[in-house]
Amino acid sequence: MTRGAALISVLTAAFLMAPAALAGSGVVPEAAAESLTSAGAAPGTPAPARTSGREDAAIVVSSITPQAPREPATPLTFSGTVANNGAVPLTGVSVRLRSSRQPFANRTEMQTFADGGPILDSSRRSVFVSQLAPSGKIPWEFSLTPAALELFRFGVYPITIELVDAAGRQLAAQRTFLPYAPKTQPVTRTKIAWALPLVDQPHRGDDATFVDAGLSQAVADGGRLGRILKLAETPSKGVSWFVDPALLDDAQAMSGGYSLRSGTSTSKKPADQNVADWLRRVRAALAKVPVSATPYADTDVTAVSHHGLDSATGIALDKGASVATDLLGKEVSTATNWPVGGVIDHDGLDALAVGDVRTVLLSAAALPANPPLTTTPNAATTVESVEGTVNVLLADPVLSQLLTTAGASAPGAMTLVGQRFLAETAMIAAEPSDGPRAVVAAPPRRWNPDPASVSALLKLAASAPWLRPVSLGSVKPGKTKVPRADLVYSEKDQQAELSKSYVAGVRKLSNRAELTATVTSDHRRVFDTALLRLTSTAWRGRAGNAGPLLKQIDASVTNRTSAISISTVEQRTLAGQNGIVPISVRNDLPDQEVTVGVRITSGNRKLLTIGPYESPVTISPGKTRSLDIPMKTNGDGETTLKVQLTSANGIRYGVPVQVPVTLTGYTAIALVIVGAVLTLVLAAFTLRVLRRHARRPAKGRRAGRPVPRPVPEPAQHREGPS
Repeated sequence: MTRGAALISVLTAAFLMAPAALAGSGVVPEAAAESLTSAGAAPGTPAPARTSGREDAAIVVSSITPQAPREPATPLTFSGTVANNGAVPLTGVSVRLRSSRQPFANRTEMQTFADGGPILDSSRRSVFVSQLAPSGKIPWEFSLTPAALELFRFGVYPITIELVDAAGRQLAAQRTFLPYAPKTQPVTRTKIAWALPLVDQPHRGDDATFVDAGLSQAVADGGRLGRILKLAETPSKGVSWFVDPALLDDAQAMSGGYSLRSGTSTSKKPADQNVADWLRRVRAALAKVPVSATPYADTDVTAVSHHGLDSATGIALDKGASVATDLLGKEVSTATNWPVGGVIDHDGLDALAVGDVRTVLLSAAALPANPPLTTTPNAATTVESVEGTVNVLLADPVLSQLLTTAGASAPGAMTLVGQRFLAETAMIAAEPSDGPRAVVAAPPRRWNPDPASVSALLKLAASAPWLRPVSLGSVKPGKTKVPRADLVYSEKDQQAELSKSYVAGVRKLSNRAELTATVTSDHRRVFDTALLRLTSTAWRGRAGNAGPLLKQIDASVTNRTSAISISTVEQRTLAGQNGIVPISVRNDLPDQEVTVGVRITSGNRKLLTIGPYESPVTISPGKTRSLDIPMKTNGDGETTLKVQLTSANGIRYGVPVQVPVTLTGYTAIALVIVGAVLTLVLAAFTLRVLRRHARRPAKGRRAGRPVPRPVPEPAQHREGPS
């Protein structure tokens, strides 16, 4: 566990230590089938220093049979090729096998040996090669037994195959390992679980529109997802899968007719039968194996937790479980989570725990033993969160890297990977422990495996007498708890997250999208999955690739917001001191009743004041609602009304609309007309009084005070077709 990430960084170089040593192949000619001879040397003799030009020679170990012998007299064969990549002949050279009767004491010693430390040997066997022509290669082979190598107990032993000149100087070398597990010596089996990802980047913006056709290429037989499917279709013990529901969702959408956005145009595409076949085969391959769902679109949990998009994790977990269950036709949970990179801090852990995640899969380096151990502890432990104890599964970095390296194209690479895998797990089994242990291996998130090589490695694990493949859910904390340091989340891990500025842009878009759900009667959240695609870990370090999605989703949110709008924009004229200005609100959503507030403000409150009106208002699907807004003027002039729709709780919805209003008060002509009318009314009134006076005695009367004209009450609002 103390080696952590350092083991990963050096492991590939350890597998292929001398690049020139991995070239060439061939058949064994009769001239090379010579007897073995011994040459004495002191144990632990360091490898001779390299001299210039010696990288022209190469050793390839192409086969070790059996890879882990179990009997002292078992025939054991090492074979491969030696190549001269230089321009001059190599004469008087020998291929030499060096081994030790002492096994490694621990995994640290194994790593030191793989990294180029001293060659550990107590015996040597040689095959003489009289001459190796330029650009030539010949096979070599050693046939012996574990007893001949003086192997007598369970353990892992160093093997070095080297090419030396007549003076014993090393020209090329390849190091590997030989586990020996005699049947007479019982071994406690170590549980091993494999966590394999089926994850891709999102290919849609909103739910209706693809922004690229990359999924079709990825699921082809030679594509990355097609290769993973072939691996999934090969039954292997101990494999548990992590599947991104957004990938299945994209495949389902592309299996029918779909829209593809390219630049500024959108075109209709027919159903993609290859994607449909891939999805059908995935369902069949995962029908009877353990499957966990990632949060929808593999949301970057730590990034959204750190940068204020707090609701995203819970939505992604819920959506992930429901979509995966629906599309795989079996119950799939998000209760086990695999954070990207195998690292997480307490903010991210708490967000997952609040979303009912009970187990997380991390790299062993993310939760190291404290104090450091020289042995490999059980892969399961626990850590505390705001929601209580969370189980932690720790992936072994060396085994995980071996799983990634399986399928390397260099000659002999797979042989070295297999031997190293057997050696690492045998060493774990040979370590002293307080009881049974488990180990976990997990490749990178978006790996591109060679199905045949990985399947071979999985079968090799199933056949090893010191291993027992189990599902990930079977790995549990042991009775003895190993003291551990706190979660390790470095500055480099923080820098790898989706950036603060990027998440801030997604958050602003999310707030706008949230309003489209707030105003509808059923609060339907139509943009949740689209927004989650923007928070995918796929955009780490490549946020620019999310640009087409962001642009397309932004346009879709704008279009939906614009479906509820103010339709009154023409010039209005208001004559007199009081009047009514009609305002119309349209709902162009075909299947959603909406409730919106209407906020109307005057551009000049001294000139125009607004009376009481109804708000909020409810509008049926496809209808227009007309509102009569009472107003009072205080003179002549021009002004505007600002009409802003809002949500029910007053948050602005869409862009405001300016309605121009012309106000006309009493002019000179209007006063003359009014004066004439008043004169006529007064004359008629006087004549009427005189007539009444002639009939009865006069009575005193008090003149009544004039009553001001009230602001008119709002008329009943009307709803009509949109």
